[in-house]
Amino acid sequence: MAREKVRKEILDLVAGYSSTAVGERAVYSLKPDYSRAKADLSDVALILSEYERGMSLSFPQIPDVSEVFSYLERYGTLNGEKLVLIARFVDKVLELRERIHSNRLARHINVPTHLLRLSRDIKENLSPSGEVRTDRHSTLADLIRKRNELRERLLALYADLIRRHQEKLRERQPVIKGGRLSLAVISNYKIDGIVHGYSATTETIFVEPYEVVPVQNALVQVEDQIREYEARVIKALSSRAIRSIDLIRRLYESVGRLDSLFARARFAVDFKATIPKFGRRLRLLGAREPVLYRVKRGKVVPLDLEMDRFALLITGPNAGGKTVALRTVAFAVLMASMGIPVPADEVEVPDGASVYMLGFEAEGDVRAGLSNFTSELQHLKEIVANAEGGDVVLFDEVFASTDPDEASVLAYSVAKFFSDRGVHILMSTHFSTLKLLAKTSEFFTVATVENYKLVPGKVGESGGLRTARAFLPPEIVSYAEELLKEVPSYIVRLKEEYERKLRKLDREREEVRRALREIRAALSERRDVRRAYDILEEVTPKREVREGEEYFVKSLGVKGKVVKVEGDRVKVKVRNFLVEVKREDLL
Repeated sequence: MAREKVRKEILDLVAGYSSTAVGERAVYSLKPDYSRAKADLSDVALILSEYERGMSLSFPQIPDVSEVFSYLERYGTLNGEKLVLIARFVDKVLELRERIHSNRLARHINVPTHLLRLSRDIKENLSPSGEVRTDRHSTLADLIRKRNELRERLLALYADLIRRHQEKLRERQPVIKGGRLSLAVISNYKIDGIVHGYSATTETIFVEPYEVVPVQNALVQVEDQIREYEARVIKALSSRAIRSIDLIRRLYESVGRLDSLFARARFAVDFKATIPKFGRRLRLLGAREPVLYRVKRGKVVPLDLEMDRFALLITGPNAGGKTVALRTVAFAVLMASMGIPVPADEVEVPDGASVYMLGFEAEGDVRAGLSNFTSELQHLKEIVANAEGGDVVLFDEVFASTDPDEASVLAYSVAKFFSDRGVHILMSTHFSTLKLLAKTSEFFTVATVENYKLVPGKVGESGGLRTARAFLPPEIVSYAEELLKEVPSYIVRLKEEYERKLRKLDREREEVRRALREIRAALSERRDVRRAYDILEEVTPKREVREGEEYFVKSLGVKGKVVKVEGDRVKVKVRNFLVEVKREDLL
């Protein structure tokens, strides 16, 4: 769905500011949750406040201890390398905690005392590579010293044997066979000792001479003692770490949560974002669609939008910014609901609002065998079933694949349905009938996009043919423009006539005003001026409006037939719609 696509676009942007793997995962786990969003935004605001007072927004290079958890799950224990990783993790968390000035932020990463002791003991007993430290274990140091002496004696014995029997040897150095150091003897010769194996061709015999057996046995025994000693040390540390593994895991997740808050703060700085407010209105000042903002390097036209009614119709030319305006609203509400600052000067969103989007995906559900229109109706059915008061519904040129008039009345009816239930609905359209309905509606407000800027209270033209000139050969567009003059479109057919009559009316009004000024000037020279003005008003002919006749309705820019006259109010039928206007609105 379009909403999930927008959500992923948001998270992709913010996740890029994470410093840790767990922080990135924490960002991608964000979902609309107003209770959590408010708490998170409060923390983000505090981070930004600390940043203004000199705190760095950078994170130390915190180790990814997730490999500790996976290793433990696989082997049921921890080796020296993983223990050292835990100690490094605790140290870096402490370093991070010292950077944070606010106790409220520091609460995210409280390190218990026994974890500090564990980290200290790991570092005291293990080297950075995870081996047991001999400077802390004298017994181990003695064993290693003894092992080294035995190795030197063993190698010296082998050197003497190789010198004495070199003509019998396949190689002039000892080799490991069966875990023992042996000589590779040519099969035609014999050296007294223990045979540990043969080559594949049986031309080489691997022999451990009797002379080296006592030394090599002693070496094996010492190496076993070393391994047992190291295993005891590591096992003791591993047992302590395993007992605290759930606490380590929670601390790791807390670091990720804190990193996600810092990522949102860094995002806010780069995108000049603000902490949104939560109320009952939908209000955006200087709002920017963040994906476009990044692509354009900040050079975007900001959106100002404040809905005084629940339904808004956005009109304007193709590629003029209608879809961007709707996406900006979607981004603002979704970001606020997930606890992410919004790229804007000021933002207020309805508290608890969910976002629903329709018409932003051009193709229908082909795999389900649905047309575009049927697919839109299917998605609309789900929105109708789920949208509640305070939610935000965004329609981008919906029902464009069916009859324009039917699409217009259906869209209008849908808008009224949502508006009556307190759902904020924003629509974009090119349909003239829908524009007419919205302009005369009591629950709709209208706006147009001019030079990518939203202009409230105005209905704009689509300008599709003008846009087409930038892409198509001139002869195609010119022929289309000629055809358009002949098309029995309700608006196009009367537009020039209305404009001509309006110009003529302006000229006549100016002449009447001039004549009235002259008459009044002449009358003012007489003594009974007030009575003269009364007479003038009485004799001035009034516009007569007759039922059943057609008149031009100035506020709508169309013709309509008068159905009923009631004083200064007149009911006019415009196509299949009945509207009420003032008498003076008719020409």
